Amino acid sequence: MHIELTRPHALSLLALLPFWALLVWPRAGRGVPYTGGAAGSRRRLALSAHEALILAAPRLLTGLALASVIVALSGPVRVDVMQDTETVGHGISLVVDLSSSMLAEDMGDHESRISLAREAAVRFARRRSNDQLSLVGFGGEAVTRVPPTMDRNLIVQGAGSLEIQLVRDGTDISAAVLTAMSRLLQSEREPRVLVLLTDGSHNGPNVPPLVTARAAAALHVRIHAISILSPDEAADLATSIVRRQFGDERETVLQQLANLTGGRYFRATSAAALDSIYGEIDRVEAPLPHIVTREIRQPLAPWLFLLGLMFLGAEALLRGSRWGIVH
Repeated sequence: MHIELTRPHALSLLALLPFWALLVWPRAGRGVPYTGGAAGSRRRLALSAHEALILAAPRLLTGLALASVIVALSGPVRVDVMQDTETVGHGISLVVDLSSSMLAEDMGDHESRISLAREAAVRFARRRSNDQLSLVGFGGEAVTRVPPTMDRNLIVQGAGSLEIQLVRDGTDISAAVLTAMSRLLQSEREPRVLVLLTDGSHNGPNVPPLVTARAAAALHVRIHAISILSPDEAADLATSIVRRQFGDERETVLQQLANLTGGRYFRATSAAALDSIYGEIDRVEAPLPHIVTREIRQPLAPWLFLLGLMFLGAEALLRGSRWGIVH
């Protein structure tokens, strides 16, 4: 706790109080005149120290009242500094592939890839109560479904509206990352995290994913990349021939996005695996305690004005009492 003055120059008025005191203070040797003896003769009765103090008390109270008003005019403020520990979330953008291949029902339980992706994104969003989330869908182009928000319900509704026909067909990973980055930069939350889910290889015509990854790293955006594969595709990737022809096109790009930005690359081959991956990202990106310093400012001027009025009230009472006869 400390005191600040918003108008400290007003305190210079205190220098005038000694001059005021010289004008109104009782002089030494001054007494009380009275009439006695011969007609018309006047004598002065000397005051004792106790009586002189009573005589000076009203002026002293007036001086204290003036001092209180002058200090009040300087704008004193009591500042209490409070430190609280708060849990501050991240800025996270969920990016979901909406290409036609996401309609494939090869992940078990006869559910399409897009259906599993929607449900997993919803469960992840509901766990992130402290984050500011945004939602982006992409195919041959990218579209923002939900801008940065703290409202989990908006993310849930947005995820439910993700459909293949929202964008033209294709897999433009660079467009998806750039769109999600622009949403993340709208948020003041840090760190900024991008969770990209796709089942295809980049085939966008413009910016290469490697350039996009470097831009994300420069802006301190961390990318976690998830590749959806059917069990058969995962088995095929184990063979060196298919890995050279197909794995380099998909996994290498996604691994570069993650590695260059400090994120992680994951491979999902089932609904359970996808939930486990989102759970791992939830753990890795757990919100950290953050010490927040707050200042509580309380103006003291009203109290000083009140104190000045109390001094003036006491001075008036003293002058109206029997002690105020001698003044």
